[in-house]
Amino acid sequence: MTGRKVPEYQGGFLLDGGVHFIAGLRLLLQAAGDEVKQLACFSTLLQERLPPIDSVHSIASTRGGVNGTICLSFGTEFKSALEMEVITTEGSVDWDTKDVTVVRRGASDEKVESRKAFGFDSGVKLEVSSFAKSIGPDGVPDPLQTPEEALKDLQILQALLESGEAKGSLKTLE
Repeated sequence: MTGRKVPEYQGGFLLDGGVHFIAGLRLLLQAAGDEVKQLACFSTLLQERLPPIDSVHSIASTRGGVNGTICLSFGTEFKSALEMEVITTEGSVDWDTKDVTVVRRGASDEKVESRKAFGFDSGVKLEVSSFAKSIGPDGVPDPLQTPEEALKDLQILQALLESGEAKGSLKTLE
């Protein structure tokens, strides 16, 4: 796809690939009954081959008042990983492409850790299969693949890009 190498749209490869990571974050927050409300972001271009920007670093606040960071970079060469980490006063959940580790407070106030390993799957085959079923004879779309869901992901990424362009200005999502 030529657009990935010489993008003519805002965000370049960050928009093309990063939207999937934003979808994962949004679904995680949605499962907890929350969503991103505001964010402030700084963006940069680390690799000249990935214009216009390849990295965003943001502070985000949810409607529930929880603060966290969103960092996406396709421009770093020494670490290539997908990881989401949620840390609270009662424990933490660390998810990456190999496993999920949960650390929580035990009955005697000690740390209790559990880990569940799973095989890596990019999800592309499952997404294509789900899409094929939605346009098949039954025509039942996957609720996670509706245009409304995609627009929610793009709204967050658009706010990241606009805040970065404006040198970290606060953006509020509707």
